[in-house]
Amino acid sequence: MSLAEQTREEAGLGTAATLPSIAEVLSLVGTGAGGDILMTLGKRPLRTGQLIAALPQFSTRSVYRYAGKLEEKGLIERRGEAGSPTTVVLSLSEPGRNLYRLLRSFESWECMTLLGEMWDCGFIAELSRGARSLTQLSNAMPDMSFHQVNRRVSLFVDAGLLTRTPAGRLKHYELTAQGRRCMTMVAAIGRWRHRHPDGDGASGLSTTEMVTILRAALPLTRLPQHAGRCIALGVASAMDDGGHRSMEMLHAAVDGEGKICADEADEGSADGSATATINTWFAALLDGNRGRIRVRGNLQLVDSCLTQLYDVLWEEA
Repeated sequence: MSLAEQTREEAGLGTAATLPSIAEVLSLVGTGAGGDILMTLGKRPLRTGQLIAALPQFSTRSVYRYAGKLEEKGLIERRGEAGSPTTVVLSLSEPGRNLYRLLRSFESWECMTLLGEMWDCGFIAELSRGARSLTQLSNAMPDMSFHQVNRRVSLFVDAGLLTRTPAGRLKHYELTAQGRRCMTMVAAIGRWRHRHPDGDGASGLSTTEMVTILRAALPLTRLPQHAGRCIALGVASAMDDGGHRSMEMLHAAVDGEGKICADEADEGSADGSATATINTWFAALLDGNRGRIRVRGNLQLVDSCLTQLYDVLWEEA
């Protein structure tokens, strides 16, 4: 049994490959040797010894361990070299190659692990709605103690994903511009996951999660020429067996300085709206392709919002 197989057995992991969730991808790539192994094998398949030699900054055991994790999640394939059954060659699977191509779009993965935790535990969903105190965040995270929330928030602040905002006697926390731009990474991995569904059909993002991405990213935009206007963004689900779709809406308002913020209290008529499926929102946020978005009302408002949202998300990518 190889060291990678021993590691998986010790961790209680099964042998069937199951592609990782968004949070798991962020953790695998952002922790230890995971990302470096993926990017090294993206260039060409390597024997185990060659891979270890190519990553001198990591111990042999660490390379084996993370290669085993990537294999367990279906991102790496292994085969015996012809004529030498004891020599193992590691290469990326098709999902692994697609993930490699995706990750080349990003210059830094330093915050990926923390970003994955923020996403998975619900911090981003809560903070996308506005600044929150530690007490409010703790109340929104019932599976964590106040101490655990406080510790994680401190890590997120140190990583540049959150910032402290004085508000009376209590400190509040909100997403930084960097934290909001990281929504492109979440969306990109969501689209990758959507293109590689599980056997049970689980994939990508839900409508609620796509709304969270939009809500978190919108405050990056500035539309002073549309101050006082309201906009609605809708995310449609996949069509069910009866040919019907459900729709989740995000309502936002442009304040006096042009900043767009979600306004859950105002769910009335909007000056302009844009609705699309999850796949179409992927294309709009990641490729700037808005051709299939359904727009109503003030076209200039909607066009300005979506154009600037794409530009500001990628201006420092």
